[in-house]
Amino acid sequence: MLTPNEIIRVLGDHEQWLRKRPGGRRADLALQDLSGVALPRAHLRLAKFSGAKLGKADLRGADLSSCDLFGADMTKANLKRANLAKADLRGARLRGADLTGCNLAGADLRDGLLMTTKGGPNITRMTSDMGEVSLDHAVLNDANLSGANFGKATMVEADLSRANLSGARLVDAKLGQAKLHDADLSGADLCRANMAGCNLSGACLKGARLAEADLSGADLSDADLQGVDLSDANLDGAVILLTQEHLPPTVRACLKHHAEWIDSNGRAGERATLDEADLSSIDLTNVNLSGASLRGARLTLSRLVGASLIMADLSGADLCHANLTGANMDGANLAGALLVRTELSGAKLTPVELKGPDGNPTGRYWPANLSGARLTDSNLAGADLSMANLTDTDLSRSNLDGAILIDCDVEDAEMGGASTEGTVFASQEEEPVPVE
Repeated sequence: MLTPNEIIRVLGDHEQWLRKRPGGRRADLALQDLSGVALPRAHLRLAKFSGAKLGKADLRGADLSSCDLFGADMTKANLKRANLAKADLRGARLRGADLTGCNLAGADLRDGLLMTTKGGPNITRMTSDMGEVSLDHAVLNDANLSGANFGKATMVEADLSRANLSGARLVDAKLGQAKLHDADLSGADLCRANMAGCNLSGACLKGARLAEADLSGADLSDADLQGVDLSDANLDGAVILLTQEHLPPTVRACLKHHAEWIDSNGRAGERATLDEADLSSIDLTNVNLSGASLRGARLTLSRLVGASLIMADLSGADLCHANLTGANMDGANLAGALLVRTELSGAKLTPVELKGPDGNPTGRYWPANLSGARLTDSNLAGADLSMANLTDTDLSRSNLDGAILIDCDVEDAEMGGASTEGTVFASQEEEPVPVE
């Protein structure tokens, strides 16, 4: 272990080396035991610390940019506001370290491979351990963090834009308000991670695990969510949108032909048949899919604000977390559909008046069918469900404030915990005749 005087001499020679002055020498502290050393605000750019013991060291505000810290043990070190930009931290151990406000832009925190010759050539994997580390407000943009362990780490408001976190372990990590746009999180384990308010736009989450993760208010626009199960994640207020250009060419063509069919009143184009189609996370604002067949289609997280779905067949479709604010769904078939935590405020689900071959009204109506549909925790404030079929419909914990449920048989619906302030249940004086 170096004496304090020896360390001071090494630092002095290194500073002269950095200034390119005679007698200067690059600091080589590889494999040295520097546990608990106090070097706040030290100028150590490009120094060698590979394999060094720096546990509980005080390196606050130190310049460690481009340093060789391969396999260094920095457990519980104080690195607040330190500059570690482009540092080689492969295989480094930083468990419990405080890196609040530090700069790790372009740093390499991957696992490292160490070649040893003791007992013959041997390769040892040095695992990067960032568990329980504090990285609040830290700058890690463009950092290589592939495979690193960030379990229970706190990275609130950290800048991880364009960082490589592929295969990283972020279980129970706190990432609230972090910048992760264009980051690579493919195959990462984010179970129970708090990512509320994160910017994940353009991020690659292909194959990532997000069970019980908190993504409330997060921006996931244009993120790659292929193979990701979000069924247990909290997505309240999250933005997950892709343009229609992300749809397969056959689906885009189907939507185009349906628009022609609508515009020509059936004389041109073709009615859309999109049964079992995957339209999840797509921006379909103001789309007209009236009369379309979407049985069993997947529309989770899609934006259908102001959409027209009159007489559309959405039986068995998955519309969980979709935004259908102000959508017109008159006479639509939603039997057995999933609409958990779906936004339906101001939506219309009223009956459609049927007309005869001569185009004149028949006095009969086709109500919207919500039988067996699940709308738990959904927002139906101000929605009009007049005459809708609510047999076995699950409306538990939904918001029905100001909704219109005239002539609906709510006795066959589950409404436990639903909010019904200002909900209209009264029957009309002259009831329309439904289709038998």
